Amino acid sequence: MKKLFSFLLAAVMSLGMTASAFASEKNTSLALTVGDEDGLSLQDALLVPETEYRFPLFLEENGVSRPLTHGDMEQYDLTVTVSSGKGAMAEAGYLESGRQMVLSLTGAAVSSAEPVTVSARVTLRDKKGAALSRLDLRWKVGYPAAEEESLGEVTRIDPAAPVLTGAQLSKIESITGSAPASFVGDGWQFDVRLLSSPAVNFALSTADIKAISEQWPEADFSFFRFIGKPSFDFSGQLTLDASLFADETVCLYRYLDGVLYSLRFTDNGDGTLTVPTKALGTYVISDQKIPNGTAVTGYQPESGDDTENPPADKDNPSTGGTSSGIFTVLGSAVLFGIALTLAQKRTSRS
Repeated sequence: MKKLFSFLLAAVMSLGMTASAFASEKNTSLALTVGDEDGLSLQDALLVPETEYRFPLFLEENGVSRPLTHGDMEQYDLTVTVSSGKGAMAEAGYLESGRQMVLSLTGAAVSSAEPVTVSARVTLRDKKGAALSRLDLRWKVGYPAAEEESLGEVTRIDPAAPVLTGAQLSKIESITGSAPASFVGDGWQFDVRLLSSPAVNFALSTADIKAISEQWPEADFSFFRFIGKPSFDFSGQLTLDASLFADETVCLYRYLDGVLYSLRFTDNGDGTLTVPTKALGTYVISDQKIPNGTAVTGYQPESGDDTENPPADKDNPSTGGTSSGIFTVLGSAVLFGIALTLAQKRTSRS
């Protein structure tokens, strides 16, 4: 009888120890956290488009925080799910950097003047797929506004801060009155009269548009893609640097919905071309004569492409009509003394 009692007691104690150990394992507290990148906190941060940010990931176990390492991924999995603002992200994932796992985020070239809010969830799972910790995050993708001291009759557009708010445009309008204001960037200038204008985004890309350069491999091209497609009530004068084509035939096109439209322009005789417009889009300068309305093979819409505004007329699509002659373009000393052709992208003949 005593032996039976001793056996039962040992069995009960053994079960108690097993249950206690199981409870201890289940009570282990795991929490996934994200650190700063060079002092930038991710939560509600403004991420500049087309720039990669790497935020270190940490694992907190029972109140003790440590880096989430490559070795940890032998027993854990990570998932990054963007729930809203997907269009503002070119990439959202994780990778290893110096053996620590990091959250890698790259914003897309957003066209709006206002930043786009992105919401995402990072989930830590075991190898069976069970969620162990969830981290809900929110940030913004967009361009900073211009510095107040840059505003004036001639406003230099900083590529790193190409947005002008409605209040800033009102300030410029108070300076220029009914005369045109001048906005100067790398290789371009736009002169236009302002009238209670809303915020605009002058973000510009001069990168090669491969669909075009690959269709005409023997031609030379310069590209001006105004990602934000800024538009105004009045028609203005857009001046572009065409100095790379000084000794060649120059043609100017508007690239709209995958189609190239020939534009009438004024050759200023100083390596610049001027075209009237009230809405900036994608412009192509080339030595290649391309028939008006030619479709580009392999066209794929990108952020900032002209995909919303149909051509206003077959000659100058979406330009807002022909020049009224009331605007004057600042001399080349202003346009190209301030904005050299550093932003020009040219595909050379092979």
